[in-house]
Amino acid sequence: LHEKAIYLHEARQYQVERFDYEGRKAYVRRVDSDYFTDAIDYTQVKVLEEFASSSVSGARVLHGDVRVNRQVVGFKKIRFYTLENVGAGNLSMPEQEIHTTAFWLHFPADFLDRFADLKPAEKQAGLAGLGNLLRAVASLLVMCDLRDLGVALTEDIAGKTFEPNLYLYDSYPGGVGQSAPLFRMAGRLIEGASEMLAACPCEGGCPSCVGPIGEVGERGKEVAARILAELRR
Repeated sequence: LHEKAIYLHEARQYQVERFDYEGRKAYVRRVDSDYFTDAIDYTQVKVLEEFASSSVSGARVLHGDVRVNRQVVGFKKIRFYTLENVGAGNLSMPEQEIHTTAFWLHFPADFLDRFADLKPAEKQAGLAGLGNLLRAVASLLVMCDLRDLGVALTEDIAGKTFEPNLYLYDSYPGGVGQSAPLFRMAGRLIEGASEMLAACPCEGGCPSCVGPIGEVGERGKEVAARILAELRR
């Protein structure tokens, strides 16, 4: 929720005219719009404590406490039904910080070196698409709303190597007990993501699998499939 957001309430559309963050109020007016809005955020995750970890085909799956810093920096206007991007805007909202629990995948440099033909940006796009897949499957496994799980891809550089973490974290302070089951069901989660991707008839990516091509790039679906294949070895 932010200024210029399209807010849906009881199947009616409202546009936010003014957002009072400190007073925790949004002032809206009724509109008839052919698009909805989606916030663009910048998220950082810091591991506070690891509870458990295991190895999966050269990568690692982990569970622990994390600190999540999230700031909304803009928004997209997305047309109903076609889901095409029809505009965007900038925002500068206060940063939000929560301590919560998370399940995550760590990809060492030697794992990503198996994809020597891919550019760093293509690997990153494939991991972002994988995050969308895992989030969708995870919400089914733990029977929660999709918005109850946050997803974040770190881009931290360990020395001179790119060793990212792909997080699925509880979107509520303190966590609500979703990350521990996901850690225990890591194999089912990876298998389910692979099946979901294979069943999607799109060519290069869509909102039903890895996300639209405009977000994950032309090879996002292909790269996500290759990463999943390595994780299943």
